Amino acid sequence: MKARTRYPQGCLVGARARAIALITVLAAAAWAAGPAAAQSFLGAGPAERLTIPPAGDALRPPPPAAPARPPAQEAERRISTQAAIAPARRFPAGTRGYRLSGEEATLAFPVYLTEAQTRGSARLRVSYISSISVAPESSELVGSVNGQKVGWTRIQAPGAVKVVEFALAEGLLKAGYNAVTLAASQRHRVDCSIEATYELWTQIDPSRSGLVVPPAGDLDLKTLAALEPDESGALPVGVILGEKPSLERLERMIGAVQAVALVGRLARPAVTFGAPLNGRTGVNLLVGTASEIRGYEGVEEIGPITGPRLALLPQRGSRAPVLVVTGPGGADVRQAIATLAATGNTGEQPAGTPAGAELTALTRGYPIRGGEDLTLDRLGVATREFNGRQLRVAFEVRFPADLVPADYGKVMLHLAGGYAAGLEPSAQIVVDINGRNAASVALPYSRGEVFDDSAIPLPLSLWRPGLNRVEISAQLPALADRACDTLAPAMKRARFLFLDRTRLVVPALARAVRQPDLAAVKAGAVPFVAPGPRPRLVLPTPDRDSADAAATLAARLAIAAGRVIDFELATDERAGGGGASLVVAPVRALNPVTLQAVGLDPDQVRRIWEGRAETVATPGAFGAEGVLTLDRLRRNLPMRCALPPSATPLRVASAAQAPVPPAPPRPAVPSGGASAASAAAQPAPAVSEAEIIARWDETVRGTSALPAVLVGAWDGLARHVAQARETVSGWIDGPPPEAVPINPRASLIMAEGGTRFDDTTVLVTAPNPSMLKASVSCLVDPVVWTRLVGQAAFLDASDGNLSIVEPKGVGLIETQPRALANLRLVAAAWLSLNPGIYVGMTLLMALCLGLATTALVRQLGRRNA
Repeated sequence: MKARTRYPQGCLVGARARAIALITVLAAAAWAAGPAAAQSFLGAGPAERLTIPPAGDALRPPPPAAPARPPAQEAERRISTQAAIAPARRFPAGTRGYRLSGEEATLAFPVYLTEAQTRGSARLRVSYISSISVAPESSELVGSVNGQKVGWTRIQAPGAVKVVEFALAEGLLKAGYNAVTLAASQRHRVDCSIEATYELWTQIDPSRSGLVVPPAGDLDLKTLAALEPDESGALPVGVILGEKPSLERLERMIGAVQAVALVGRLARPAVTFGAPLNGRTGVNLLVGTASEIRGYEGVEEIGPITGPRLALLPQRGSRAPVLVVTGPGGADVRQAIATLAATGNTGEQPAGTPAGAELTALTRGYPIRGGEDLTLDRLGVATREFNGRQLRVAFEVRFPADLVPADYGKVMLHLAGGYAAGLEPSAQIVVDINGRNAASVALPYSRGEVFDDSAIPLPLSLWRPGLNRVEISAQLPALADRACDTLAPAMKRARFLFLDRTRLVVPALARAVRQPDLAAVKAGAVPFVAPGPRPRLVLPTPDRDSADAAATLAARLAIAAGRVIDFELATDERAGGGGASLVVAPVRALNPVTLQAVGLDPDQVRRIWEGRAETVATPGAFGAEGVLTLDRLRRNLPMRCALPPSATPLRVASAAQAPVPPAPPRPAVPSGGASAASAAAQPAPAVSEAEIIARWDETVRGTSALPAVLVGAWDGLARHVAQARETVSGWIDGPPPEAVPINPRASLIMAEGGTRFDDTTVLVTAPNPSMLKASVSCLVDPVVWTRLVGQAAFLDASDGNLSIVEPKGVGLIETQPRALANLRLVAAAWLSLNPGIYVGMTLLMALCLGLATTALVRQLGRRNA
């Protein structure tokens, strides 16, 4: 939405509104004239590096300006300020990101703490920046921990990041999962329209927000969920590697990475191979047999290795903790990996407070299997009264990975609540599913209404396998908004009542996997956990950047599947292993057949990425490390969605091979002389197999005229029948499949091809290895990952934008034991996905009914003479 350049006339009627508008304009002019960058109503502005914010209470007036210091003293002061700020246990990344949008919004984070971290004093630190549209006198940010309010502050940070801290009572934090909630109530400065509510936002800075608690000095194998995320909310996993590993050892390392991701539960993985990680965030992973890890610092402390062993070496100096996964042989290491994965997948309720345990389950979405009747209080939605213009209530549910989304049924939303008198005729309730409008219901009565069961049907075709976000928006314009007197008593009166006994009724679901469809891959890693041969992880060029990307993807798929995926590592994508294949490689390392197998045109990919493929990454923070600037916070870009600065390398002697020129046309054969002799020396043109068969067919048939005429007529009839069949098939099936159109801005392509699980290929590719690593780090962000659907997805990792290409046609693969009820639902879903066949079958049945009726009626009654 573009920034507003003038205010609506209706908002400047009252004297108070005019005064507020004048103050706002003067404040905006002062900000523009000062050192801070200019900012529009949407918060757009030039990129700035974040600086350490001032310490203290955000509501306390700023101290008088100090005299200017020399540069050396200023740098020393900044260093001492940074050292004085205690680090915070940051919030994990979630599917809702870190932005509070609209007039009422809530973010909730489950935070796992050890027993030692819950002792002593603790604080909740919130670092944020807000839109200039937010009126501080009527907007506030509230912090809660485990359901108890711990503090609030007015939202007033339009020009720079502001930090506030709330003290936590002794004993409020418990060992295990704790629920941290940030709730914002925001009102516009001068505009009272529905459109203006989209200009209200408060962005949480994930790098400096969290719980200020002591380090986890008592971290052990049972409390690995307390591993701290980094500035972007991801869990860094550093796989310690000093030399190039064998494929077998690399395979075990990737399995151990998946197990760590399962133990961390909610943290987003960020995997790197190489030197150990430093700092208090993340964990180092040392995987190998006893002989492979011999000599590493601290390994002798775990004693003799006589079987599968798991050990955690504590933090030493600046080095992060080291998780050792070892055994005498390769089989023992695999057994240790299985034991590690089992510690995070016990099926028991997680430890912690009741609010923390409930939030931990809801963060992945409430599981739906079909046939449920749920009240929204079970989905984390609370009853509320609302006095603004647009109330947005959101919740998330998780459908099975083998859901067939089609128009064979409807999910019913039964609303309970009410609305006040005096609303405009345009007042309505709008329901969105995954960002698409599903239904809208008018609020027609000017006198208001209280309803207990207002049924709204939601089509099943809008739901997707995996996580689904439902947003109920009550748009409540009132006559008082035309005057826009923000201080009038009418503005404080409640306009809408939302009750948590609102119900969601889900019908029985058709259970089968659509192929191809990336939604099933991101929801449950379906092709790679299906019964049958081992799935393959193909790394044509196993360099470190490609291995980082492959391990990060494998960890993300393991989180989706809920278990370690037993990948077989390979370097040749052409060698068939009998199972589904995950191919991760830069585009130049791929065989064109692999690109064609997922519906891509190799020539088009090469042409679009030709310039990018020649670049290499220059040193600097990007992608895997994360980039955070003031401009990126305002634009709400995921921190790890940033491409590396690139430089074009100099071409030396090993230049690219020149294209082979096309062969010249063959000259006509002359009639005689030397030319005839040279023509005779040339090889005869190849004769096609069809021509040979036709010549032999004529020899066998003979030269009889009558058989030749009959044969010609039969061939013509067969030809016409084949053409008619192809025409009818074209009407039913649509046009033949074409190559998937490629987004030229894409830095990564993820596409799927195949008709069965055992021949499924999921391809993840980018122009070069460094861009592959950075783009995968952006792809696995929960905000981006949950949007994966269709046959192919094109990611612009500079901002996290994802464009989707839906398949022209899909097949259905059985996943459930055959039962009449599921077969009926799958058949109905398949017919709704193939309307041409449905219409043809309907017409055929109508024709058969008409013929049967005619035949029956002919035998009844008496004929007239």
